[in-house]
Amino acid sequence: MPLVEIKNVHKRFADQPVLKGVSLNVEPGEVVCLLGASGSGKTTLLRCINHLESIDDGEIRVADELVGYARDRNGKLREEKDRITSAKRARIGMVFQRFNLFAHLTVLENVTEAPMQVLRVSKDTAHKRALDLLARVGLKDKADHYPHELSGGQQQRVAIARALAMEPRLILFDEPTSALDPELVGEVLETMRRLASEGMTMVVVTHEMSFARDVADRVIMMAEGQVVEDAPPEQLFSAPSHPRTKAFLARILNAAPAEERKPQ
Repeated sequence: MPLVEIKNVHKRFADQPVLKGVSLNVEPGEVVCLLGASGSGKTTLLRCINHLESIDDGEIRVADELVGYARDRNGKLREEKDRITSAKRARIGMVFQRFNLFAHLTVLENVTEAPMQVLRVSKDTAHKRALDLLARVGLKDKADHYPHELSGGQQQRVAIARALAMEPRLILFDEPTSALDPELVGEVLETMRRLASEGMTMVVVTHEMSFARDVADRVIMMAEGQVVEDAPPEQLFSAPSHPRTKAFLARILNAAPAEERKPQ
């Protein structure tokens, strides 16, 4: 059974359609990268998976559960209570562009806050788990530091540790390197590569072509709120079938450093 099932999802902002009948599945342990120009709907789709954005039509299931909705006795979808959605969302990690760390908390406190408050994990257990996770992302020595004392790459790795602390079945990444200076991108991507190798299910919105090419099991191209191509990376990058994919890759790869443009 797919871990994520997205069926004919539509989303509008006011009178503007943003998602137009998107359907796709994500299998357990799969890494799926979403590509597309700005405004293509990829970030909106990501946020709909954990109900940070509502949907207007269609259905999204994670681990065979509707997230944010329940069916009434007539079979129609209705939004469920916030506490129920929050409980489901707790098992879906989210890593944002801008880190979203709590500035007034230390690194350790940022990682332990949600497990203690949401999962009711004891302080000792949460701290031990947090230190293990910080070691996993190479930041155990920064446990007592505050976010402003870290580089952007370090803050993003703390954000990844924070997501992992909730023991998620799935992690969503929304352009996790876009706010970083170029020299800091590699350390975050390496952390993500390790997660992928350990079998974490990941849906990643990214413009990092080398990551998508080397790590993704599938790459999905979106344009104007629709999935226009869904293929293994070796196929999509070497022989894209849709004109929008071809144009996007030509534009992105021509602007990339030389190492990004090397044939694979």
